[in-house]
Amino acid sequence: DPAKYDYDNNQFGFDKGDLSTVKAKTTEPMGAGPYKFQKFENGVVSFEANESYYLGAPHTKYINFLESQDQDKLNGVITGTIDITDPSYSQDTAKAIAAENSNGEVTGDKITTNTVDNLGYGYLGISAKSVNVGGEPGSEASKNLRKAFATVFANYRNVTVDSYYGEAASVINYPISNTSWAAPQATDADYAIAFSKDVNGNDIYTSDMDDAAKEEAALQAALGYFEAAGYTVADGKLTAAPEGAKMEYEVWIPADGSGDHPSFMMLNLASDALKKIGMSLVVKDLANSADLWTGIEADQVPMWCAAWGATPDPDMYQIYYAGVDGKAAAGGSNYMYDIADPELDQLIMDARASLDQAYRKTVYKACLDIIVDWAVEVPVYQRQNAIIFSTERVNMDTVTPDITTYYGWMAEIQNLELA
Repeated sequence: DPAKYDYDNNQFGFDKGDLSTVKAKTTEPMGAGPYKFQKFENGVVSFEANESYYLGAPHTKYINFLESQDQDKLNGVITGTIDITDPSYSQDTAKAIAAENSNGEVTGDKITTNTVDNLGYGYLGISAKSVNVGGEPGSEASKNLRKAFATVFANYRNVTVDSYYGEAASVINYPISNTSWAAPQATDADYAIAFSKDVNGNDIYTSDMDDAAKEEAALQAALGYFEAAGYTVADGKLTAAPEGAKMEYEVWIPADGSGDHPSFMMLNLASDALKKIGMSLVVKDLANSADLWTGIEADQVPMWCAAWGATPDPDMYQIYYAGVDGKAAAGGSNYMYDIADPELDQLIMDARASLDQAYRKTVYKACLDIIVDWAVEVPVYQRQNAIIFSTERVNMDTVTPDITTYYGWMAEIQNLELA
């Protein structure tokens, strides 16, 4: 109420403590953005330009956001029902886009493609609560058990990621998005390839190894870890498991029941390889991804494949903090891994208390090393996000010119024009 606004006297347009004005407007979305909400019906959200937008009235008067399935996004641009969208960017998607353009590239006369690294990463998770020896998730034996599996999985990351994504993704070696300022770089002196050393700390691979030799080396290293975990090994095979461990484990993957997932090939190759040394790995392909999270919450999932979304600040509190003060992070995700490491907790809290980025990067590197040592997470891939535009219907000269991971095309949506 303008009559109740008097800044100098600490009055800001309403009576302090009276929420009736706020409640009266809860069903009418409000804001100062470039577009005004009109309606939502039949899966379409309709917006109209805000003529009073502080950066100027948008050039395009109406914009509609359509609910759609991922498999319909690219076809929508091709057929003309969608002007801009964000399909999952796999190798097959890139080929389909290139096929539409007369130049055979992903950017051409029909479709323009813009890619940036995703603020997040794909991983394979291993529950310390479910995969351990003697009911002690943090023991060296339990870590060795998980490292045995992680070593075999890690060996197949390159071929898997390349097969699914091609150039649209890369293998990562630490559980953090490569987009983060805290992510270790290959040029760092202490950078290490994930799970590439045996139980004695020696390199598993040499530069002259072919794929078959690498598989054999990974399996021999895995046997070393299994034996250190307490498994009985005879003639190159596992014959008995220690207390609390098993000869068969499940890994869950939400691949639509059809194997459509970036890590699906990795699991099947690992399953076939582990069978050679006497370990059974059952791959459970879920048609409904919601079943994965229900299963994890019920402690039914020993291993799984998923992806983390990240934030601009790489604070690890929400995912890995177990509670140095006896209190776990409210709503945190460490229940998935069940890490209980006081040193890790303290490092996370130390990093949170500092504004010195160089110091925080050093501390976070120490955190990442501890997480890798617990072997509850195998970093798999850093993928790219793609935004595709209809070159024919969108004036590309008006699209945000410097799209990044942190600055998307909608940041300057007021300038967007149709061709």
